[in-house]
Amino acid sequence: MNSAKDQITFTGNPLDRASDARINPQWIAERLGADKSVFLPLYRGDPLVRDGRAVFLSSAARGEFPPQAPVVFLGLRNDAAHFAVDLSDAPSPQDAPFADFGAWTPLREAAFLLPADDIAIIGEARWFLDWHRRHRFCAVCGSATTLKDGGSKRQCEACGAEHFPRSDPVAIVLATHEDACLLGRGPHFPPGFLSALAGFVEACETPEECAVRELREEAGVILTNVRYQFSQPWPFPSSLMMGFIADTKDRALTLDVKEIVEARWVDRRTIEHLLDGEKREDLKLPPRFTIARRLVERWAGR
Repeated sequence: MNSAKDQITFTGNPLDRASDARINPQWIAERLGADKSVFLPLYRGDPLVRDGRAVFLSSAARGEFPPQAPVVFLGLRNDAAHFAVDLSDAPSPQDAPFADFGAWTPLREAAFLLPADDIAIIGEARWFLDWHRRHRFCAVCGSATTLKDGGSKRQCEACGAEHFPRSDPVAIVLATHEDACLLGRGPHFPPGFLSALAGFVEACETPEECAVRELREEAGVILTNVRYQFSQPWPFPSSLMMGFIADTKDRALTLDVKEIVEARWVDRRTIEHLLDGEKREDLKLPPRFTIARRLVERWAGR
């Protein structure tokens, strides 16, 4: 088993999701009122942080929740139910309830600060709450949907259709040729911030097929020997990142500049220096909480 230091961020969720119990409305109601239950507040997907830990509220805080604030069941830990409460309707973080308990911290920053268990639970909570915000209406008939089974699904009030959270699969690929790997950036990344290339899996496509197609479309690279490495849930908002390392026939690049504005082959020695802490303005590796960084580390033998 990997150590906590080596655990991929957002994995290793310690909660038992209690799939059989959460479908019982009475069980959920009892847990909502139980003294042992705890509530994770999020503001637009970001946690409240205090003294290096995420703030979990006791059940006594329920009276301070806005009446319309969605509350979803996350799971059990040591028989204590964990819920998430969405406080996103507040006009600003400072106006959100419990703001004086800590600091609302962007999740990408909190990933550097918080213990792995906290981050995994927050990732699940952010995923669920964002999905509920985006699925208030039925995709079948357009009528309003209602939160059911503690938040693990929504159901249409008119036609009865059930809607369940879905993961958006993404293939992320570190292309390699001899002693170099390919890194690039899209237009939303600042200059110098390079990463492995990625794309969403399309209809009736395997992740390996997606890897080959995306690298050909975005960079003109022909992949061979595509090898799966590991995966990572990515709650921005609801992706499942599947990481691959693959070989290429050569280093010729033809960029789709709408998707990739910069790409370069980076030799292994340069990667090793960067992993050892060397600072360069023109080349920065992705942060370690990302699967792209872990792919680079694996390829470099770290």
